[in-house]
Amino acid sequence: MLSESQITRLLDIANAGCHNGCVADARSIYHAVLTEKPQLPAARIGMALSHIVVNEFDSAEQELNAVLEHDAHDADALAMLGLCFMLADKKEEAEATLSPLAEQDSTQAQLARDLLEQVRA
Repeated sequence: MLSESQITRLLDIANAGCHNGCVADARSIYHAVLTEKPQLPAARIGMALSHIVVNEFDSAEQELNAVLEHDAHDADALAMLGLCFMLADKKEEAEATLSPLAEQDSTQAQLARDLLEQVRA
């Protein structure tokens, strides 16, 4: 059984892998974490990121919707979903997802505002 700090570290490694083109390796890590904690939002959001970075937007959207089914207000999932919609050229969906989030006072809200600027440009 993995400790919380080990899971956090593994997710950090997987996220770095996504950013550096090691998507298959990152997915292996996400799968391992999700095997132990199937509904862990951070792992599901990371898995969605692994799909976004290779333009698999439908798969990313499915992962993010799975997170949002459990917590419709998960700011990380909403921000990532907005990014997914933006990159998939679904501007209306991106704006609808990001606008409410942008009204909040959080790191995710700042990301939402930045993404909205790009969507509206």
